[in-house]
This record gives sequence, structure tokens and C-alpha cells, in this order.
Amino acid sequence: MAAGAAAPSRLRERLGRPIAAWARRRTGADRSPVTLERRRIYILPTRLGLVYGLMLFTMLLAGLNYANNLALGLTFVLAAAGWVAMHECHRNLAGLTVSVQEVRAPFAGDAAHLTYALSAGDGRTRHDIELAIGPTRATSAVDPAALPVLATIELPCPRRGRFVLPRLAVESRFPLGLCRAWSWLHFDQPLTVYPCPAARAPDRRVADPGDQGRRTETARGDEDVADLRPYRAGDALRRVAWKAYARGGTLLVRDLSGSGGAPSYFDLADIAGADIEARLAVLCRLIVDAAARGDRYGLRLGDHEVASGSGTAHRARCLEALAGYGLSP
Repeated sequence: MAAGAAAPSRLRERLGRPIAAWARRRTGADRSPVTLERRRIYILPTRLGLVYGLMLFTMLLAGLNYANNLALGLTFVLAAAGWVAMHECHRNLAGLTVSVQEVRAPFAGDAAHLTYALSAGDGRTRHDIELAIGPTRATSAVDPAALPVLATIELPCPRRGRFVLPRLAVESRFPLGLCRAWSWLHFDQPLTVYPCPAARAPDRRVADPGDQGRRTETARGDEDVADLRPYRAGDALRRVAWKAYARGGTLLVRDLSGSGGAPSYFDLADIAGADIEARLAVLCRLIVDAAARGDRYGLRLGDHEVASGSGTAHRARCLEALAGYGLSP
């Protein structure tokens, strides 16, 4: 019984691969945003639609056999309703604009949050729009009177690396569920999956020899003598000069690049072990912890080096270097 149930699934998979490859060659890579044209919208009857068609065919044969005009009239009315439903299903997707709103890079083992924006510029409301990547789905309706509707898909990411967004299916079964209209979008947006950070990591920070001469005897906690600069997004709150803020009303941050201690460098060569993934996980934990503390740090991966820095953008650069280390694009 299990083998019989799995046979249709295997058949759909075998037929779906060449069809998906043909659709990719036909449309090519898509740049966000994409407006769905009629030529790239496909439509087929659903199981309910096939049963509906079989019922109409049976009613037609019975009406002709018994010369029952009432049965024939009802058959034609139901057939017309199905015909209108098919056109409305196709029309529900035509003119819909889909764009990539946000791609949140996850750690390996977590889910990537892919946010898409749906909008319609022709003034028509779309109903029961469904976005799907494999078995993961998100459903929404698009009202032209409102702002673009956001739909988020959680995509499992079991391993690290640099990828492109997988194929997105935009579907609709509106209004009666007799037909399924869909379109495939192949966005060329990158997706980076960071290594999963280790649960704990030893302190492997190594001071950069080139920065030793720039050390000063200024205490890191002395807000009055440390260099101050305007606050930037991603700066640690513990570095905010609250005394200077109270005096002048401007949010300033202590710049420790020329004070206290030299930046730390995390080097893959200093992490012991034969498993490269476990060593990258340790480096990932060190980077995440250093970023949370607001430290300045750098990264060395063999011949590749990320200069010392701090902040959210620097953290992302270091984690991206870990994600692509040793892997082909």
C-alpha cells in the first residue's frame, strides 16, 4: 500500500523536473520586481475540477440519452460556470507584481525568512494568492487600496553556503477551486547561510602585531578622554557616551580604535581539530560573542583576511566569509 501511494509522487517528480527546467530556460533569471504577464501563467484543472468535468460529461450523456432538456440546460449552465471560473482563476494572477522584500540570512539548521511584497497596479483585488517554495507555503490576499502585502516563507537551511533563492511558485485556485493557475519565478537574489555557532568556544583572540604601536594608556571606560564619534546603527550600547549625551544632547559613541587594546583577530589556524565544520562553528561563536560585546575584531581564513572592525555590517562580512569557506559558488 505504501509503495502504491508513493508511485504518484515519484511520477510527479519525474515529470516535474524536465518541465521545471523548460520553464527556467523559457523565462530565464528574474530581477525583482516581476509583474506576471499572461504568457508566463500556466493553468490546469485540479482534482476537484477533473471530477467536476466528469460529472458534466455524465450529465450530458444522460440528458442526450433521455432527451431531457432540463438536464441538458443544467449541464450547459454548470459548464459555463466552470468556464468563467477558469478565466477568473487565470485573471487573478495576471498583472500581479512580486518583489523580494527581505532575505534574512540564517545559521545552518535554522530557517531563512524570505519576505516577498505583493502588489497590483490595475485596481483589482486578488484573492487567495499562495506563495510556495517546495512544501513551504504562505497565503495572502492583495488589496490595491492597501500598501503592498508582505508574505513570509520560512525555508529550512540544513547546511552553510552561498546559494541563490530557490524557485518561487505563485499560485491561485480562486474562485471555485476547479483550476490551479501558477507561475514560477527564478529570482537571482543571493542567499547566504552562516555556519551553526558552537555552543561554547574558548577565547582564541590574538592581537594584531600591526596594531601594537597604536595602543595608548587611555582607560577604556574613561568617557572624557576617549575619542568620540556620532552613533551609527549597530554600535554597542555600552559604548555610548551617556555623560556627553547628557551635556550636549547628541548621541556619541566612544571610538576605541586608538585606545585601550588592539583589535582581536580570530584565526582558523588557531582552532584545533580535524573537522573543518566544527572549527568554523567555533569561529562563528567567537564572532557572534565579540559582536555582542561590541569588540573590534578581524578574521583570518588561510590566505583570506577580513580587516578588523566592528558593527553589524562587519559581523555580516565575517560570517559570510565563514559561510563560503572551502565551498565552490
